Amino acid sequence: MNISQIYKFHNTPFRGIQKETGTANVQENKDKMDYFTNKTREVLAERAEMEVPENGKFSSISVSFKIPDTQNKAKVIIGHDEIEPKNLRRLSVGVHRESSDRLTSSYILKGTKQEILDYLKDPKSQDELIKVVGQLSESVDKHYSEQ
Repeated sequence: MNISQIYKFHNTPFRGIQKETGTANVQENKDKMDYFTNKTREVLAERAEMEVPENGKFSSISVSFKIPDTQNKAKVIIGHDEIEPKNLRRLSVGVHRESSDRLTSSYILKGTKQEILDYLKDPKSQDELIKVVGQLSESVDKHYSEQ
């Protein structure tokens, strides 16, 4: 897990379902996470097709969403690989507390533009994204509960 500050991200926030007052049940939260991650995959794949070049460095693109029943936001990011920016791209997920610039992130996939697009379009990737977002969100919650 990499812990870094947010520097320069081009971000497209997604605000589909707002948090309801009161305690939402587990199934509602699962449905919201399914919806958010599915929509995020669609939007990011669409943007990547237009904005991510096959080769070379480029400004990272991302799509973010509020994690249900938390104070956290998730961000799915595509950027160039720092070691081999000529050919490789990285897909990562970051979670941060709203109103904080501390981002806890994890790399999901390193590959070509087409491999990233194939991953985002694969329905099986949604389960992995939900799992990683959940783990990172717990890590962020733990950090802020210890302060």
